Amino acid sequence: MDTAQQIINHSIIALLAAQFLKFITFSVKEKTFQPRALISTGGMPSSHSALVTSLTASIYLYEGIGLYFAISLTLALVVIHDSMGIRLEASKHAMMLNAINEKLGLENDHINKGKALKEPLGHFPIEVFAGFLLGILVSILGFYIGG
Repeated sequence: MDTAQQIINHSIIALLAAQFLKFITFSVKEKTFQPRALISTGGMPSSHSALVTSLTASIYLYEGIGLYFAISLTLALVVIHDSMGIRLEASKHAMMLNAINEKLGLENDHINKGKALKEPLGHFPIEVFAGFLLGILVSILGFYIGG
């Protein structure tokens, strides 16, 4: 298998591992089976952070510091910053608007068709850090075990 394929595999494995761990943490938190967590955004750990960190770490391990590493690092920083910035603030807004709608009894609004706004959009720093660690772990394991 060529290097590019290995880097892609590590990144996808990190993403899938994060989504599986998110499923576990959501299910434990809610004390019930939560299959929607397998495809959800937000939550612990950040699958976005795991993906871009694994991509960056894998490029570093296979290629060293160079053009592709620089591009990947820049992308990772943007994704991680966005998940803790704009997307986290959007999550807070959704929580507040849902609480206001519930308090005022506006469940049948015409904009959102009576459904609550999706709240888990962004990540708290601990969730991003957990995804970051997972991405690095997957890349290191993949590099040394998978070749």
